[in-house]
Amino acid sequence: MWYASAIGFPNAHCLNVPSPVPSTVLYPHPPPETCACPSTSSSPLPPSILRVASEPFEGSCGDMGDSHRRPGKRRKIGSPAKESRDDRALCQDLIDDLPDECLLLIFSLLPAPRDRCRCAAVSRKWLALQASMRRSEFGANAVLLPEARQEMSRCIKGSEANDWRLAAMAIGIDACEVLTHLSVMETLPSCPLPPLQHAGNHRHISDVGLFVIAQACTDLRSLALHNCIKVSDRGLAAIAQNCSALKNLELTNAFSVTDRGLMLIASGCPNLASLRLTACPSVTDRSLVAFSRHSTLLNSFAVAQCPRITDHGILSIVVLQTKLETLKISSMKLGDKVVQAIACHRKEIKLLSLEKVWGSSVIGYSWIAEASGLRALSLDACAGLTDGCFVRASPSISFAGLTKVSLKSCPSLTDLSLLALTKLAVKLENLHLENFRGVFSYRGLVFALENCSHTLKELNLVNCGFYGHGTEQQEGEPCFLLHQRCPALQTVKLEECEGLGDGFVVWVGQACKSVTDVSFVRMGSITDRGITSFLKQLKGWNEITRVDLSGCTRLGDRSVWAVTRECKGRLRSLALKGCGRVTDRGASVITRRCGRLVELDLGGCNIGDEAVEKLVEADPSDLESLSLAGCADITDRTLQALDEYGGLCLNRLNLTGCPRLSRSRIHLIKPYIDEVEY
Repeated sequence: MWYASAIGFPNAHCLNVPSPVPSTVLYPHPPPETCACPSTSSSPLPPSILRVASEPFEGSCGDMGDSHRRPGKRRKIGSPAKESRDDRALCQDLIDDLPDECLLLIFSLLPAPRDRCRCAAVSRKWLALQASMRRSEFGANAVLLPEARQEMSRCIKGSEANDWRLAAMAIGIDACEVLTHLSVMETLPSCPLPPLQHAGNHRHISDVGLFVIAQACTDLRSLALHNCIKVSDRGLAAIAQNCSALKNLELTNAFSVTDRGLMLIASGCPNLASLRLTACPSVTDRSLVAFSRHSTLLNSFAVAQCPRITDHGILSIVVLQTKLETLKISSMKLGDKVVQAIACHRKEIKLLSLEKVWGSSVIGYSWIAEASGLRALSLDACAGLTDGCFVRASPSISFAGLTKVSLKSCPSLTDLSLLALTKLAVKLENLHLENFRGVFSYRGLVFALENCSHTLKELNLVNCGFYGHGTEQQEGEPCFLLHQRCPALQTVKLEECEGLGDGFVVWVGQACKSVTDVSFVRMGSITDRGITSFLKQLKGWNEITRVDLSGCTRLGDRSVWAVTRECKGRLRSLALKGCGRVTDRGASVITRRCGRLVELDLGGCNIGDEAVEKLVEADPSDLESLSLAGCADITDRTLQALDEYGGLCLNRLNLTGCPRLSRSRIHLIKPYIDEVEY
């Protein structure tokens, strides 16, 4: 059995426990009474200290004659290094002479997590002993009231991700608490050292920390290890041996993990339902074959940047796993046989995501259309993907159940693919297009929206340019080509798209009466006229709760007035970050008209203290987040207004990039607000 005490822990003060262990635990026998003879062997104090304590103090009650006598200089006590060998033997801690079995018995009588943490902070030995105990052994001989066991989850990031933190977490678990979800995210070093070096350094997560967690948290269901380069097969073996209820496993940049550790997980955790492997260079097809045989409940599998995994391993998962519903493959070589197996053998797959894959041809991608059970499809920068993959699809069964489509960075696609896909997917609800500049035309977008107008609920267009065929929308012109309405469309997000101006925005107001979430980010072609007309078209139908106009440099106070006037109390989130034309006149009416606002972002707007004072005077009771980042004109008057109203109900305030604010004033409002950035 490999114990955590095999590798030494660092100093105990890293646990940050409240106070040291009581003296009754440190000394198993009661301390002797004060002894007059300094050479008494039963006293735990060195003779030099007792000798100084027994001498009369100059200026004590026995010498009252000279009350103004200058006190003599104290005798310097010698350091322990200069004391005799007998003195060092007298001051040693006798509890270290007890065998480990006795100490384990004592620890088993401590059911409270606070007491266990105090004892673990005494020495490395005590921490290692407690870490080696199973959770069921704590409180085995103590009487506890029966209470309901509460599940909890923990996430450790950055510098806090180390073996000490895991050990303290494992020891501090109460008898009524169960750790079920653990996520660890370390900071990946720029020049990582081999994991076998510095084995005694516990400033990172290693096998020792995993062993402690495995011993103490046997009910662990989800484990995510990101950038834990010192975790190897020994740590996974401890998890497989003790955490048989594990259902979710994520490994990212696990350079020391090999097939041996994953095969133990596959055989020791039969309830595994989700597996995600990212940047595991030592993992091969043997691990995937083991999961396909033992993990019969696996329904989600994701693999990325694993160069030693080939089509054979992925095929074993696809063919043998009968309950697989989610399959994500990224930055891998993928052959046509895998895509064909997905379409023919696995009708249960509902989500397929292919990102930056290569090796497949047009024939292989064409098999995707035959996956009758597919509900969501994501294709991102797939080499070899052309229009033929969608044009050759059968019009009767291809993409019949598809509800969500996401296409990113596929320069070989044209309007033919977009039209064929939206026509075949008769139940399409979500359409996401990203990084298509000069690929799709404005006319193609119009006809695609008409094909899915009755079912479409969410439209996301990011970094796209709809032009190039002479039919793009000109600035200020109405959107004549769009005649079909989209009654189910609720979310419209346009970000940095060229070729879409005020006319398209007006069509959204005309055809989408159910819209609730509007986001026009960095849309330089949209003006105040377009926003005003858009909101007028929704008059009587307006149910908008979120508006994001960040980065629209041509929008000013007129747009703010129109949004606050038409949305009123329904608006919950408003973002005007980077709208330099918004001034005090526009910002001062926001909270007065929109009293239920929860989030407000005015970063980079041309506002001053007057606007903030007007915002505060309205006393918005629901406002939780306020951003004034980059507002160079605000001064301490703003902080004074917030101070007078007790910081409102804010949980977060962003004041970065405000040079005219004083730190002393900022510290005055910190007691009212949980998080202040400056």
